[in-house]
Amino acid sequence: MKTNKLQSKITGFGMMLSMIFSLLILTASDAQAQFRGNRQILRVERGNNNNVNRIGRAQGYSDGLREGSNAARGRKRKTPYDEGKFKKATNGYKSRFGNREAYKQSYRQGFLRGYDEAYRRNNRVIRVNRRSR
Repeated sequence: MKTNKLQSKITGFGMMLSMIFSLLILTASDAQAQFRGNRQILRVERGNNNNVNRIGRAQGYSDGLREGSNAARGRKRKTPYDEGKFKKATNGYKSRFGNREAYKQSYRQGFLRGYDEAYRRNNRVIRVNRRSR
């Protein structure tokens, strides 16, 4: 009889401890998730424009290199302003990047730089090849 009472008390005490432990874990993980989420939001908000600008410039530069190279090879002096990708300036944009207008502005800056660089480089190569013939 005494053994049964002792065993039921130990079982009850163990269950109570496990419930308390579970509650502590749940509340701690919930608080930690909220803190982590707030920290991530702050990081995104602080770095958002920098990321948008960096990504936009890089994508624009890459597209500008390609279009400028094609223009030089085609021996056409098109201005980069005539290019569809330059006008639209949203190639590669994703809504998670943030401000669309900031992306467009950075994209166009990168596009102009890449276009000019590629056009000059490829145009120089074409002129040198013509002279060597």
